[in-house]
Amino acid sequence: MGDNIAIISTFVFYLVLLLGIGYWGEKKFGKTYKGFVAAGKGLGAWTSAISAATSGESAWVMLGLAGLGYSKGIPGYWAAIACSLGFIFNSFFITRQLRKATEDPDILTLSDYIEKRTGDRKHILRTIGGIIIIIFMLAYVVGQFTGSGKNMAGMGITTYTGGVLIGAIIIGIYVLMGGYAAVCLTDLVQGILMAVVMIGFPIFAIIKAGGFGAIFSFLNANNIASFIPAEGALGFIIGTLGIALGYPGMPHIVVRYITVRDEREARRSAWIFSIWGIIVFFGSVTLGIVTRVLLPELADKEYALPQFAVNFVHPILAGVVLSAVTAAMMSTADSQLIYSATTLVNDFWIKITKKSVKPRTAVWITRALIGILTIIAMIIALFNIRTIYSFVLYAWSALGSAFGPVVILSLFWKRFNRWGALTSLILGPIITVVWYNVPALKSIVYELIPAFGISLIGAILVTLLTPPAEPIKKYENNMMENDSEPPTVVSPT
Repeated sequence: MGDNIAIISTFVFYLVLLLGIGYWGEKKFGKTYKGFVAAGKGLGAWTSAISAATSGESAWVMLGLAGLGYSKGIPGYWAAIACSLGFIFNSFFITRQLRKATEDPDILTLSDYIEKRTGDRKHILRTIGGIIIIIFMLAYVVGQFTGSGKNMAGMGITTYTGGVLIGAIIIGIYVLMGGYAAVCLTDLVQGILMAVVMIGFPIFAIIKAGGFGAIFSFLNANNIASFIPAEGALGFIIGTLGIALGYPGMPHIVVRYITVRDEREARRSAWIFSIWGIIVFFGSVTLGIVTRVLLPELADKEYALPQFAVNFVHPILAGVVLSAVTAAMMSTADSQLIYSATTLVNDFWIKITKKSVKPRTAVWITRALIGILTIIAMIIALFNIRTIYSFVLYAWSALGSAFGPVVILSLFWKRFNRWGALTSLILGPIITVVWYNVPALKSIVYELIPAFGISLIGAILVTLLTPPAEPIKKYENNMMENDSEPPTVVSPT
């Protein structure tokens, strides 16, 4: 009982800290729409980098990836390699380039950038892209709430249902309070905490297991000591490496490159982003592997981290683990909730209808939508119908294959146009859904591989067969800068 009190006390302190950041975000950025949804495009390198990293690496990296290490052994490192490659690619081929391409202060979202870059004056891409974002980001949020339930249940703090409710309520409150700035600043705190755990705990676990000799003896006895898995080697390796393809197309990640202060800060953030990723990915898999040596009979492999904490570390440190895993979940769910709500308000209302909107009105409607989306995702998560790993990979494939080719081609191919972008947005999710739900296809390779490849090829071919892009020179802005100004509408030319 005393151990649980220490764990819970540490966790509660952490949650209060997050709410405090939310309150600060409301005071500093909550009065204007651009402040609430983009922090005024003024984030520094550390906040941008860690927020981008943690918003992509959710409960999956702390529970799902550790669970993969637990079940697969050494082959689990293929996932860590894949994720690291994705981070490195984004760092040096997307971050600075996208920031340079989005100097326009009225570009707040990925849809804003795509529309201006491809000259889509009829808002077709914004509409199709928005639908994809809402559907699959909501699925992603469900995965995060599932992680919250699993983590708290795995540590014996509460039931699965209680864990889902606690995670959803806390996230909802601080995102509603502070908006994008609160999301990014809490991500910074949470990202540092995740890195500390994934440096310290694997080292402690290795010592606890008796060193590398004892660990490899166990892995050899269970036939999981080789980098090449015993069965389905080629499909597993290719499919796992394919995870890297998703990073350029995650709207809630790449929006950090749009909102970073300038190109100099974007360049600095690239290095921070990559180093953080390598630490956390390899640390998570390592901890999962060693936990299998220490606790070989876990029924649910994704309980590896919380069970290690409960069994082998001081209750206060166990509370830190509970906070770190919850941080991983929250840092992704909060980003996706605010991005989804911003998509509904910015992309479907403000930009398409071209109606003049007062900033405070837009902020409050965005808040209302965040609350509604939180409730929907929470209800779905309560059914506990999937593992975190499969749930996240499904949404990752749909988003990555839809937007990844668009981001890459728009930055590096001047001719790329709206028809090529539309092709990618349509083909990516369709191929993902079909491939995922046909067992014969799914058994071959992870659905992101064919979905991304077909979307990329399709986008190139359609672009070559249609007229070149005519980017919008002067971007529309129908958001009133303050409540006292008269409404204005500026149409694209």
